[in-house]
Amino acid sequence: MRASSGRVSARRGAGALSAVLFRAMLALCLLLQLSAGVRAAAKVCNQHEELCSRAYNDVTSISTHASFAVTNQTKPTKPGTQFKGINDQLNDGVRGLHFNIMQGSSASQVSLCYPDCTVNDGGTLLDSLKVVKAWLDANKNDVVTIFLEGVGTDASPTAVVKAFTDSGADKYALMGKPKSWPTLEKMIDDGTTLVVFAEDPNIAAANSKGYFISYKDTVLKLDGPFKYGDEWTCGPWNRTSQSIMLIPHFIVQTATYGGATYNNMPYPFNLGTTNGYQYEFHAVSCRGGQSIWINFMEVDFYDQGDLKTPTLKLNALPYEGDNKKNFYPEFFDADPDAPIASASTPAAPLSTAWHIALGACLLLSLFNALRI
Repeated sequence: MRASSGRVSARRGAGALSAVLFRAMLALCLLLQLSAGVRAAAKVCNQHEELCSRAYNDVTSISTHASFAVTNQTKPTKPGTQFKGINDQLNDGVRGLHFNIMQGSSASQVSLCYPDCTVNDGGTLLDSLKVVKAWLDANKNDVVTIFLEGVGTDASPTAVVKAFTDSGADKYALMGKPKSWPTLEKMIDDGTTLVVFAEDPNIAAANSKGYFISYKDTVLKLDGPFKYGDEWTCGPWNRTSQSIMLIPHFIVQTATYGGATYNNMPYPFNLGTTNGYQYEFHAVSCRGGQSIWINFMEVDFYDQGDLKTPTLKLNALPYEGDNKKNFYPEFFDADPDAPIASASTPAAPLSTAWHIALGACLLLSLFNALRI
């Protein structure tokens, strides 16, 4: 009897151990499955996984004209081009910032002003770059572009460079114009998530590290700005080696402020139209006449109207109200419910070892169900 009792105890002990091991294996399987889900999830670049595989110059982004020139929407005390500040702009999906640089209170200071510092003084370049740097610190999967604007600016080239180094923004800067633009994913992996274009040749040449990229051979800036009632035009037609297209899409007016008359004051009216269907019309019209892709649509009051939907369309990304039937005209004899090609890059396949491990987990789960 004692021997039989011992064998029963041994079997019970082995059974208990087997149960513990089985539960441990099931827990491991769960971890493997969760890990596989993480591995299968694609990286997001500029808020969309589809954009990761696209070259920098194959993406259309919203950029804000005089990004720093903020005014109050309900009780404006001065003219401005935006109702929200730079941090909010970036959070809302803006990926291009335009900084009009001028000499500040001294030669060592660079101010951001529009149209000049008596109308809207947006503070120093250094302060705005600190905002951009902090945002990039917190958003590692986003690529941002800065346009330093003002041909013949009186800002000191040395002071402009110092603002980038003092702010720490230079650590993210792409060094020099590449022979071919990298993908957003490559830029994110390399930590070069800030691209800086300089319109003034003296500013562009000032940086010994080469992260100020000259407009001259890189940026094709189309006609603009426009007055109310003007047609949206798409010149100049003299592209040479430029690989980035910038379209100014905003309206200015002639107005008096502080006793002086300005021809390029912001026009904060009819924004639902300007930043609505006219935005899409302007972009598509210019794309048809130029041989490179639209990269930046420069706008005033970006948060008014609907810029998001046409920008998603330009990038061939899904948008609200989108459906398969949009791709099939009524006369086209095809099944709108049939699968359509996706612009997404498929996630990298799991390795054979992972497939074997997951298969074993499936068998264990089945065995457990039958055992119960």
